[in-house]
Amino acid sequence: MRTRIVASTVGILLISGAAPALASETDTGLDDPLTSSTAPVEPGSVTEDPATSGEVLEGADSTTAEGETAEIPGETDTTGEVDEPVYTGKTGDQDHPDSEYCGPSTNFVYISKNTKNTLSVADSTFVTNNKSYAMDFKFTSKKSNTFTLGGSISLSAEWKALWFSKIQATITGSVQKSWTTDIGVEVGGKVLAHSTVYGKYGAKMERVYGYNATRYSNCQVGNKQYTNVWAPRGEGWVIE
Repeated sequence: MRTRIVASTVGILLISGAAPALASETDTGLDDPLTSSTAPVEPGSVTEDPATSGEVLEGADSTTAEGETAEIPGETDTTGEVDEPVYTGKTGDQDHPDSEYCGPSTNFVYISKNTKNTLSVADSTFVTNNKSYAMDFKFTSKKSNTFTLGGSISLSAEWKALWFSKIQATITGSVQKSWTTDIGVEVGGKVLAHSTVYGKYGAKMERVYGYNATRYSNCQVGNKQYTNVWAPRGEGWVIE
């Protein structure tokens, strides 16, 4: 079974109170569902081992539009790198000893902000409890989707590789270039009386904001393109 890494940095979720970290961030937990503090469920009832006997409300399919994203409550924007890149070790060109020379032109990426992570939804479902008492419910993922690293501007293979390496080194080493969500992953709990609880299953996307750029041999920086970039880092349920 794949080791999933979804339970980590969710501020007001019931399972976590930690804020996103940078390079030292470590993900823990296997298949831990993320439960919104406003979800109409009995506190502490949500589990990845739902009830199977007695009267159990099974999740009904809900329309999931391609490309749909869901907020992970409690996620906040945090500062990544705060200063413009500084280049040192400049040497004089043999033909122009007084000139600044930074070596051959080099493409690079720069992260200015670690933005709110989101869930890219592969499957969504819900149950409605019309009874006057709490009832057990169970959701099972029935759809699979593959999520990949992307950006708000078109990124070439070279830029994607640079962004991937930068996110790994600066934000978290848990990101993947591609992630395919699983079918048959269960979650459940107790939904409160006269309430509807929603479940969304998908890939948690690490999101950053910054720019692509080129450092030229004269040490100038140009060709800047600002973009939001995201990369998958795990999968799981969000209960709302």
